[in-house]
Amino acid sequence: MTNVASTINVEQKKPQEIYSDPETRRILQFLLRNITVAISPQALPTDEVTYPQLQSVLGEQAPEADSILARMAAAGVLIETLADKVPACPECNSKQVSTRYLCPQCYNFDITRSFLFEHLKCGKVASDDTFRKGSEYICPKCQTVLHNFGVEFRAIGAWYRCNRCNNSFNATVQSHFCRPKHHQFTPDRARLIPIYEYKINTQILNEIRNQVLVYGDLISFLEDAGLKVIAPHVLIGKSGVPRTFDLVVITSKGRWGGEKTVAMDIAHSDPETGQDVVREFAAKVRDAKPTASYLVAIPRLSNDARDLARNLKLTVVEASSLKEAMAPIQNLAAIKELIS
Repeated sequence: MTNVASTINVEQKKPQEIYSDPETRRILQFLLRNITVAISPQALPTDEVTYPQLQSVLGEQAPEADSILARMAAAGVLIETLADKVPACPECNSKQVSTRYLCPQCYNFDITRSFLFEHLKCGKVASDDTFRKGSEYICPKCQTVLHNFGVEFRAIGAWYRCNRCNNSFNATVQSHFCRPKHHQFTPDRARLIPIYEYKINTQILNEIRNQVLVYGDLISFLEDAGLKVIAPHVLIGKSGVPRTFDLVVITSKGRWGGEKTVAMDIAHSDPETGQDVVREFAAKVRDAKPTASYLVAIPRLSNDARDLARNLKLTVVEASSLKEAMAPIQNLAAIKELIS
Protein backbone atom coordinates (compact mmCIF):
# COMPACT_ATOMS: atom_id res chain seq x y z
CA MET A 1 0.00 0.00 0.00
CA THR A 2 1.39 3.40 -0.98
CA ASN A 3 0.46 6.89 0.15
CA VAL A 4 -0.86 8.34 -2.93
CA ALA A 5 -5.31 10.02 -6.26
CA SER A 6 -7.36 10.23 -9.47
CA THR A 7 -10.06 10.85 -11.88
CA ILE A 8 -10.57 8.53 -14.71
CA ASN A 9 -11.41 9.89 -18.11
CA VAL A 10 -14.70 8.86 -19.68
CA GLU A 11 -13.23 5.98 -21.67
CA GLN A 12 -11.45 4.55 -18.64
CA LYS A 13 -14.24 5.09 -16.17
CA LYS A 14 -17.17 3.77 -18.17
CA PRO A 15 -16.44 0.02 -17.74
CA GLN A 16 -15.87 0.49 -14.02
CA GLU A 17 -19.15 2.37 -13.68
CA ILE A 18 -20.84 -0.58 -15.38
CA TYR A 19 -19.20 -3.07 -13.03
CA SER A 20 -20.00 -1.03 -9.93
CA ASP A 21 -23.59 -0.10 -10.79
CA PRO A 22 -25.95 -2.37 -8.78
CA GLU A 23 -28.47 -2.91 -11.60
CA THR A 24 -25.89 -3.78 -14.24
CA ARG A 25 -24.04 -5.96 -11.77
CA ARG A 26 -27.21 -7.99 -11.16
CA ILE A 27 -27.73 -8.39 -14.91
CA LEU A 28 -24.16 -9.59 -15.37
CA GLN A 29 -24.50 -12.01 -12.47
CA PHE A 30 -27.63 -13.41 -14.15
CA LEU A 31 -25.83 -13.77 -17.48
CA LEU A 32 -22.77 -15.36 -15.88
CA ARG A 33 -25.09 -18.13 -14.70
CA ASN A 34 -26.68 -18.34 -18.17
CA ILE A 35 -23.82 -17.74 -20.63
CA THR A 36 -25.74 -18.78 -23.77
CA VAL A 37 -28.94 -16.87 -22.93
CA ALA A 38 -29.94 -13.90 -25.05
CA ILE A 39 -31.97 -11.19 -23.30
CA SER A 40 -34.76 -10.77 -25.84
CA PRO A 41 -37.29 -7.94 -26.22
CA GLN A 42 -41.02 -8.43 -26.05
CA ALA A 43 -43.67 -5.96 -27.22
CA LEU A 44 -46.60 -5.60 -24.83
CA PRO A 45 -50.19 -5.01 -26.05
CA THR A 46 -49.49 -1.34 -25.28
CA ASP A 47 -46.56 -1.55 -27.76
CA GLU A 48 -44.08 -0.89 -24.97
CA VAL A 49 -40.90 -2.92 -25.41
CA THR A 50 -39.88 -4.89 -22.34
CA TYR A 51 -37.29 -7.50 -21.41
CA PRO A 52 -39.28 -10.03 -19.34
CA GLN A 53 -36.20 -12.13 -18.46
CA LEU A 54 -34.97 -9.21 -16.35
CA GLN A 55 -38.14 -8.56 -14.36
CA SER A 56 -37.07 -10.79 -11.48
CA VAL A 57 -33.47 -9.54 -11.77
CA LEU A 58 -34.17 -5.80 -11.72
CA GLY A 59 -37.42 -5.62 -9.76
CA GLU A 60 -38.65 -2.01 -9.69
CA GLN A 61 -35.92 -1.00 -12.16
CA ALA A 62 -37.27 -3.38 -14.85
CA PRO A 63 -39.02 -0.59 -16.85
CA GLU A 64 -35.59 0.99 -17.35
CA ALA A 65 -34.09 -2.23 -18.72
CA ASP A 66 -33.70 -0.91 -22.28
CA SER A 67 -31.58 2.06 -21.24
CA ILE A 68 -29.54 -0.05 -18.79
CA LEU A 69 -28.83 -2.67 -21.47
CA ALA A 70 -27.89 0.03 -23.99
CA ARG A 71 -25.34 1.47 -21.54
CA MET A 72 -23.88 -1.98 -20.98
CA ALA A 73 -23.56 -2.54 -24.73
CA ALA A 74 -21.88 0.86 -25.14
CA ALA A 75 -19.36 -0.19 -22.48
CA GLY A 76 -18.64 -3.41 -24.38
CA VAL A 77 -19.76 -5.90 -21.73
CA LEU A 78 -22.82 -6.90 -23.79
CA ILE A 79 -23.16 -7.56 -27.51
CA GLU A 80 -26.34 -6.16 -29.06
CA THR A 81 -28.02 -7.70 -32.09
CA LEU A 82 -30.87 -6.08 -34.00
CA ALA A 83 -34.07 -7.95 -33.18
CA ASP A 84 -36.67 -5.76 -34.90
CA LYS A 85 -37.60 -2.25 -35.93
CA VAL A 86 -40.88 -0.77 -34.78
CA PRO A 87 -42.69 2.35 -36.04
CA ALA A 88 -42.89 5.37 -33.76
CA CYS A 89 -44.70 8.68 -33.96
CA PRO A 90 -42.56 11.40 -35.61
CA GLU A 91 -44.14 14.01 -33.32
CA CYS A 92 -43.85 12.48 -29.84
CA ASN A 93 -41.72 9.33 -30.40
CA SER A 94 -44.38 7.06 -28.90
CA LYS A 95 -44.27 3.45 -30.07
CA GLN A 96 -47.99 3.04 -29.30
CA VAL A 97 -48.90 3.26 -32.96
CA SER A 98 -51.86 1.72 -34.80
CA THR A 99 -52.14 1.15 -38.54
CA ARG A 100 -55.29 2.56 -40.14
CA TYR A 101 -56.77 1.57 -43.51
CA LEU A 102 -58.38 4.55 -45.21
CA CYS A 103 -60.67 5.32 -48.11
CA PRO A 104 -58.47 6.63 -50.98
CA GLN A 105 -61.12 9.24 -51.85
CA CYS A 106 -61.99 10.92 -48.52
CA TYR A 107 -59.29 9.38 -46.28
CA ASN A 108 -61.84 8.20 -43.72
CA PHE A 109 -61.09 5.09 -41.66
CA ASP A 110 -64.74 3.96 -41.41
CA ILE A 111 -64.65 1.42 -44.21
CA THR A 112 -66.18 -2.03 -44.65
CA ARG A 113 -64.35 -4.93 -46.27
CA SER A 114 -65.98 -7.78 -48.11
CA PHE A 115 -64.62 -10.60 -50.26
CA LEU A 116 -65.34 -11.07 -53.94
CA PHE A 117 -66.66 -14.55 -54.72
CA GLU A 118 -66.78 -16.16 -58.14
CA HIS A 119 -69.19 -18.94 -59.09
CA LEU A 120 -66.95 -21.07 -61.31
CA LYS A 121 -69.77 -22.61 -63.35
CA CYS A 122 -71.61 -19.45 -64.46
CA GLY A 123 -68.82 -16.94 -63.90
CA LYS A 124 -70.81 -14.65 -61.59
CA VAL A 125 -68.57 -12.36 -59.50
CA ALA A 126 -70.05 -10.50 -56.53
CA SER A 127 -69.40 -9.71 -52.87
CA ASP A 128 -69.62 -12.51 -50.32
CA ASP A 129 -72.67 -10.96 -48.64
CA THR A 130 -74.47 -11.11 -52.01
CA PHE A 131 -73.80 -14.85 -52.20
CA ARG A 132 -74.73 -15.46 -48.54
CA LYS A 133 -78.41 -16.28 -47.84
CA GLY A 134 -78.82 -17.16 -44.18
CA SER A 135 -76.54 -20.12 -43.52
CA GLU A 136 -76.18 -20.99 -47.24
CA TYR A 137 -74.28 -19.65 -50.23
CA ILE A 138 -76.45 -19.21 -53.33
CA CYS A 139 -75.29 -17.81 -56.65
CA PRO A 140 -77.22 -14.54 -57.20
CA LYS A 141 -77.17 -15.14 -60.99
CA CYS A 142 -78.19 -18.78 -61.50
CA GLN A 143 -79.56 -19.46 -57.98
CA THR A 144 -77.41 -22.58 -57.58
CA VAL A 145 -76.86 -23.60 -53.94
CA LEU A 146 -73.11 -23.78 -53.47
CA HIS A 147 -71.58 -26.34 -51.10
CA ASN A 148 -67.89 -26.75 -51.88
CA PHE A 149 -65.70 -23.68 -51.45
CA GLY A 150 -62.71 -23.89 -53.77
CA VAL A 151 -64.53 -26.35 -56.05
CA GLU A 152 -67.84 -24.68 -56.94
CA PHE A 153 -66.92 -21.14 -55.92
CA ARG A 154 -63.84 -19.28 -54.73
CA ALA A 155 -62.62 -15.97 -53.29
CA ILE A 156 -60.80 -13.87 -55.87
CA GLY A 157 -59.99 -10.77 -53.81
CA ALA A 158 -61.20 -8.16 -51.34
CA TRP A 159 -63.50 -5.23 -51.92
CA TYR A 160 -64.00 -2.15 -49.75
CA ARG A 161 -66.74 0.41 -49.31
CA CYS A 162 -66.43 3.72 -47.47
CA ASN A 163 -69.25 4.29 -45.01
CA ARG A 164 -68.87 8.07 -45.29
CA CYS A 165 -68.65 8.78 -49.03
CA ASN A 166 -69.92 5.36 -50.32
CA ASN A 167 -66.85 5.02 -52.54
CA SER A 168 -66.05 1.41 -53.53
CA PHE A 169 -62.44 0.39 -54.09
CA ASN A 170 -60.14 -2.62 -54.10
CA ALA A 171 -57.10 -1.11 -52.33
CA THR A 172 -56.90 1.05 -49.23
CA VAL A 173 -54.56 3.87 -48.29
CA GLN A 174 -52.61 3.17 -45.11
CA SER A 175 -51.70 5.58 -42.34
CA HIS A 176 -50.46 5.35 -38.76
CA PHE A 177 -52.24 6.68 -35.71
CA CYS A 178 -50.48 7.63 -32.47
CA ARG A 179 -52.80 6.50 -29.69
CA PRO A 180 -51.46 8.64 -26.81
CA LYS A 181 -51.43 11.99 -28.68
CA HIS A 182 -53.81 11.22 -31.61
CA HIS A 183 -51.23 12.19 -34.25
CA GLN A 184 -51.95 10.73 -37.68
CA PHE A 185 -49.12 10.28 -40.15
CA THR A 186 -48.26 8.37 -43.30
CA PRO A 187 -45.81 5.41 -43.21
CA ASP A 188 -43.12 7.44 -44.97
CA ARG A 189 -43.05 9.81 -41.96
CA ALA A 190 -42.85 7.09 -39.32
CA ARG A 191 -39.70 6.84 -37.23
CA LEU A 192 -38.25 3.34 -37.29
CA ILE A 193 -36.95 2.49 -33.83
CA PRO A 194 -34.48 -0.40 -33.57
CA ILE A 195 -34.88 -2.83 -30.69
CA TYR A 196 -32.13 -5.22 -29.73
CA GLU A 197 -31.45 -8.46 -27.98
CA TYR A 198 -28.35 -8.76 -25.83
CA LYS A 199 -25.78 -11.41 -24.97
CA ILE A 200 -22.79 -11.28 -22.68
CA ASN A 201 -19.51 -10.46 -24.44
CA THR A 202 -17.72 -13.80 -24.23
CA GLN A 203 -14.47 -12.27 -25.47
CA ILE A 204 -14.03 -10.54 -22.09
CA LEU A 205 -15.72 -13.21 -20.01
CA ASN A 206 -12.81 -13.60 -17.60
CA GLU A 207 -12.69 -9.85 -17.00
CA ILE A 208 -16.43 -9.73 -16.36
CA ARG A 209 -16.26 -12.68 -13.96
CA ASN A 210 -13.39 -11.10 -12.07
CA GLN A 211 -14.87 -7.61 -11.90
CA VAL A 212 -18.48 -8.48 -11.16
CA LEU A 213 -18.02 -11.33 -8.76
CA VAL A 214 -15.07 -9.85 -6.90
CA TYR A 215 -16.64 -6.38 -6.76
CA GLY A 216 -19.79 -8.01 -5.47
CA ASP A 217 -17.73 -9.85 -2.84
CA LEU A 218 -16.21 -6.55 -1.68
CA ILE A 219 -19.62 -4.89 -1.37
CA SER A 220 -21.05 -7.98 0.36
CA PHE A 221 -18.14 -7.99 2.82
CA LEU A 222 -18.77 -4.36 3.75
CA GLU A 223 -22.55 -4.78 3.92
CA ASP A 224 -22.23 -7.94 6.03
CA ALA A 225 -20.14 -5.87 8.45
CA GLY A 226 -23.17 -3.63 8.91
CA LEU A 227 -21.99 -0.80 6.67
CA LYS A 228 -24.10 1.08 4.15
CA VAL A 229 -22.49 0.83 0.72
CA ILE A 230 -23.61 2.75 -2.37
CA ALA A 231 -21.86 1.99 -5.63
CA PRO A 232 -21.47 4.29 -7.43
CA HIS A 233 -22.41 7.34 -5.37
CA VAL A 234 -22.36 11.11 -5.80
CA LEU A 235 -21.05 13.44 -3.10
CA ILE A 236 -21.77 17.14 -3.56
CA GLY A 237 -18.56 19.16 -3.26
CA LYS A 238 -18.16 22.47 -1.48
CA SER A 239 -18.17 24.04 -4.96
CA GLY A 240 -21.67 22.66 -5.53
CA VAL A 241 -20.38 20.30 -8.24
CA PRO A 242 -21.50 16.63 -7.93
CA ARG A 243 -18.49 14.31 -7.51
CA THR A 244 -19.02 10.65 -8.42
CA PHE A 245 -17.06 7.89 -6.68
CA ASP A 246 -17.12 4.21 -7.61
CA LEU A 247 -17.96 3.18 -4.07
CA VAL A 248 -18.91 5.11 -0.94
CA VAL A 249 -19.30 3.66 2.54
CA ILE A 250 -21.61 5.74 4.74
CA THR A 251 -21.94 5.39 8.51
CA SER A 252 -23.18 7.50 11.38
CA LYS A 253 -20.03 6.77 13.42
CA GLY A 254 -18.71 10.28 13.06
CA ARG A 255 -16.63 11.94 15.78
CA TRP A 256 -19.71 13.63 17.24
CA GLY A 257 -22.24 11.13 15.98
CA GLY A 258 -22.41 12.73 12.55
CA GLU A 259 -22.16 11.00 9.19
CA LYS A 260 -18.84 9.52 8.13
CA THR A 261 -18.04 8.70 4.49
CA VAL A 262 -15.28 6.62 2.94
CA ALA A 263 -14.99 7.24 -0.82
CA MET A 264 -13.18 4.93 -3.21
CA ASP A 265 -12.35 4.94 -6.92
CA ILE A 266 -11.10 1.90 -8.82
CA ALA A 267 -8.94 2.84 -11.81
CA HIS A 268 -8.25 0.27 -14.53
CA SER A 269 -5.48 1.27 -16.97
CA ASP A 270 -3.27 -0.75 -19.27
CA PRO A 271 -0.40 -0.97 -18.62
CA GLU A 272 -0.50 1.55 -15.74
CA THR A 273 -2.47 4.46 -14.30
CA GLY A 274 -1.03 7.88 -15.07
CA GLN A 275 -0.83 11.25 -13.37
CA ASP A 276 -4.06 12.62 -14.90
CA VAL A 277 -6.09 10.03 -13.03
CA VAL A 278 -4.34 10.91 -9.79
CA ARG A 279 -4.90 14.65 -10.26
CA GLU A 280 -8.60 14.19 -11.01
CA PHE A 281 -9.10 11.95 -7.99
CA ALA A 282 -7.31 14.45 -5.75
CA ALA A 283 -9.52 17.27 -7.07
CA LYS A 284 -12.67 15.28 -6.32
CA VAL A 285 -11.51 14.45 -2.81
CA ARG A 286 -10.46 18.05 -2.12
CA ASP A 287 -13.90 19.31 -3.16
CA ALA A 288 -16.16 16.54 -1.76
CA LYS A 289 -14.15 16.14 1.47
CA PRO A 290 -15.08 12.57 2.40
CA THR A 291 -13.90 11.42 5.81
CA ALA A 292 -11.43 9.08 4.12
CA SER A 293 -10.61 8.34 0.50
CA TYR A 294 -8.77 5.59 -1.35
CA LEU A 295 -7.70 5.05 -4.95
CA VAL A 296 -7.34 1.46 -6.14
CA ALA A 297 -5.03 1.26 -9.18
CA ILE A 298 -5.26 -1.84 -11.35
CA PRO A 299 -2.63 -3.05 -12.16
CA ARG A 300 -0.38 -0.22 -10.86
CA LEU A 301 0.51 3.46 -10.94
CA SER A 302 3.24 4.82 -13.15
CA ASN A 303 6.31 6.01 -11.26
CA ASP A 304 5.38 9.68 -11.85
CA ALA A 305 1.79 9.06 -10.74
CA ARG A 306 3.01 7.28 -7.62
CA ASP A 307 5.26 10.22 -6.72
CA LEU A 308 2.41 12.67 -7.33
CA ALA A 309 0.01 10.66 -5.17
CA ARG A 310 2.56 10.56 -2.38
CA ASN A 311 3.06 14.32 -2.58
CA LEU A 312 -0.72 14.84 -2.45
CA LYS A 313 -0.91 12.53 0.59
CA LEU A 314 -3.38 10.16 -1.01
CA THR A 315 -3.74 6.53 -0.05
CA VAL A 316 -3.48 4.13 -2.97
CA VAL A 317 -3.87 0.37 -3.23
CA GLU A 318 -2.01 -1.14 -6.17
CA ALA A 319 -2.79 -4.70 -7.24
CA SER A 320 -2.69 -6.74 -10.43
CA SER A 321 -6.44 -7.40 -10.16
CA LEU A 322 -9.40 -6.37 -8.06
CA LYS A 323 -9.35 -9.83 -6.54
CA GLU A 324 -5.82 -9.30 -5.28
CA ALA A 325 -6.81 -5.86 -3.98
CA MET A 326 -9.56 -7.30 -1.76
CA ALA A 327 -7.37 -8.08 1.24
CA PRO A 328 -5.56 -4.71 1.38
CA ILE A 329 -8.88 -2.87 0.89
CA GLN A 330 -10.38 -4.72 3.84
CA ASN A 331 -7.32 -3.76 5.93
CA LEU A 332 -7.47 -0.05 5.15
CA ALA A 333 -7.49 1.98 8.36
CA ALA A 334 -10.81 3.71 7.79
CA ILE A 335 -12.55 0.48 6.78
CA LYS A 336 -11.19 -1.40 9.82
CA GLU A 337 -12.26 1.44 12.09
CA LEU A 338 -15.80 1.41 10.74
CA ILE A 339 -16.09 -2.35 11.10
CA SER A 340 -14.70 -2.46 14.62
